[in-house]
Amino acid sequence: MRSTIKIKATKGPRAGREFSFDTHDMFIFGRSSDCQCSIADDAYISSNHFLLEVNPPDCELRDLGSKNGTYVNGMQRGQRERGEAPEMAAARAKPVEIKHGDIIRAGTTEFVVSVQTFRECEGCGKEVFIEHGQAAADGLFLCEKCGPKVDLTPTLPKHAGAAGKLEAQKDRSDGYFTKFLAGIVQPSEAEKLPEFPGYEIEKELNEGGMGKVYLAKRAGGKRAVVKVVKPQGRRIGENQAKMFQREMRVCMALKHPNIVEFYEDGFADGIFFFAMEYCDKGSAADLMGRHCGKLDIQEAGGIVLQALDGLEYAHSKGIVHRDLKPHNILLCGEKKRLAAKIADFGLAKNFDLAGMSGMTASGQEGGTPGFTAKEQIKDYRGTKPVSDVFSMGASLYYMLANEFVYDFDKVADPYTAILRDMVVSIRKRGVKLSEPVIAVIDKALAPNYRERYATAGQFKAALAAALRS
Repeated sequence: MRSTIKIKATKGPRAGREFSFDTHDMFIFGRSSDCQCSIADDAYISSNHFLLEVNPPDCELRDLGSKNGTYVNGMQRGQRERGEAPEMAAARAKPVEIKHGDIIRAGTTEFVVSVQTFRECEGCGKEVFIEHGQAAADGLFLCEKCGPKVDLTPTLPKHAGAAGKLEAQKDRSDGYFTKFLAGIVQPSEAEKLPEFPGYEIEKELNEGGMGKVYLAKRAGGKRAVVKVVKPQGRRIGENQAKMFQREMRVCMALKHPNIVEFYEDGFADGIFFFAMEYCDKGSAADLMGRHCGKLDIQEAGGIVLQALDGLEYAHSKGIVHRDLKPHNILLCGEKKRLAAKIADFGLAKNFDLAGMSGMTASGQEGGTPGFTAKEQIKDYRGTKPVSDVFSMGASLYYMLANEFVYDFDKVADPYTAILRDMVVSIRKRGVKLSEPVIAVIDKALAPNYRERYATAGQFKAALAAALRS
């Protein structure tokens, strides 16, 4: 199933302009020139007025602490009070679900939202437009051309009476033929570990937003990690699955000593499987835990220099990570000569852009946003290498200070802190560092990406020189 969301300006200076989304994205409206829709000369519009997160067919609006509020179908959402800081008003504003036909107004600008959904006919494979309100129907889906050719009633004995026919109808309404064609999948027992051909699962390692991670043995006894990735709360279409696998296989082809190696992947019953290299010393975040929460500059710097080497290689191949943080910088080897390897290249990015992550901007308490550059929100789909530079700088900062680079303590909404450039210099975190190292970290974390190191290679060279000084 595929959906698109269109946001069309029907009133105001941008009347007639339309914004269309067919994958997970962010849309920010305001006076600021780097908003996706910017109107500089409307006094009733704030710099960053409202944010729309779209993940077709779902859409959610959040007022960003605007002075005059955002109106949805005539009802005011948000608005800061006299003397109130925008970030505090944004914290009070609750996310609003946006549906087909809803009208959004800010200042003199009005938008109308339309949601279009398409499903693939399971007879001929043709994509068919679904009327609004019918998209959630379960079971076998056939277009008008194929429908009359298929008998949807299960074969019954000749003596079956009315009760038997009613039972058949019940099976059909529950998706009987979809289950029949795909094979009925029985859920595993709670205490039983899953089975994967060619791998002996030893135990579950952890569970995250995308799925579960298991420790396994490959043929020959070598250990591996098997990651199970499951779309959030929706049935994934065939085209989405193919796109996700195609993009992931580009990332899986990366071969570098400082990048975790992918072995193979698979897809069954709406769930993806990835087998990859096992790093026996855990992550940089785990290492922080073993060192009472903080690493010294030599240890953290050594880890980040290695990770930057792998990042520089990936960028040279045109691949951006987008979700760098200490939790996916993995470690292996001896204690005094730990090797750092970046994990999950492309996984979070492709998972999001394929529309499988659900809504990500609501209800987060730091976490991944703590390592996110502002331009990743402003240009959600167009993340560039310079954004990975910020995330790697934020990872180094976190390893040293055990604090996020943003001042999340002053806001309930982490995205407000990011959009308002609430970056705290590491100088203010009480970490003892040389001036050259502080200067390098501050430059890597410049809110304006034009003032940052443009590449991982530049960051690596500057950090290496600062550590030697």
